[in-house]
Amino acid sequence: MNALIRHAIAATLIFAAPALQAQTATSYLNDVLDASGTINAKVANNANALKSLVIDYFINGNPSPDVDAFINNTTLLQAAVESAQDDAMAAIGQASALDSYINPANIQTWCGQIEGLGDNITISSNTLRTQILSGDATGAYATALSIRAALTQQFNLAKQIAREANFYKQSQQEYNVRILLVDYLGNPVTGSTGLYGYYAYNEYTGEYVYPDYIFADEFPNLRGGTWTFGAFPGYFDGASSRTVTLKSTLEGPDGFIPVTLQYWSE
Repeated sequence: MNALIRHAIAATLIFAAPALQAQTATSYLNDVLDASGTINAKVANNANALKSLVIDYFINGNPSPDVDAFINNTTLLQAAVESAQDDAMAAIGQASALDSYINPANIQTWCGQIEGLGDNITISSNTLRTQILSGDATGAYATALSIRAALTQQFNLAKQIAREANFYKQSQQEYNVRILLVDYLGNPVTGSTGLYGYYAYNEYTGEYVYPDYIFADEFPNLRGGTWTFGAFPGYFDGASSRTVTLKSTLEGPDGFIPVTLQYWSE
């Protein structure tokens, strides 16, 4: 191979490698979402296995259901759940290291709870096996209910993880918002008003954001998400509020998202 070509290929690989390897906060959040989806899928499979065992034992009246198959399934499925929650915990930590706005505490806590529930499910499943083999139907019924409750908690925690990760994924994009006032006929309100400024309220975090100064009508660099915009009323006037999920398709030619509030005065 020509030496010049070899050097060119080597240089390409060297300079292309960082671009190929680079991870962004968004890509790590996608990893969290993938992990939460895996948790829900495995938990649903575990719940179906429990349901089949319960139907066979309690409804069909089979005194010797295949409880060992259920134990094996539960062991494998909960191992997969534990691995997925480990992945989610690691990914949210990496995302927060790249973007200080991301607080990993909730997701890390929920991952820990999923793992603890998995340990309880495994222990309870072995208890269920002992009760079924010994003919303790009353005890087996109570244990099956506790396992189902724990699986439901795992499923719901995974949904909370996904919801939080989606929120932070939306927040990776920033938007500029401008408040516009119209009267009840939809005509622009010109001139001064008695309003005491505007606010933006984040529907997920409960965070309030205000313009740079009291009478400004612009919110620059607002994190993506769902926000409620409103005005602080004056003595004799006010304005409606409006909830908007920020997205690039709402941007005008000037790069601002217009949010229209209906103005009223006495």
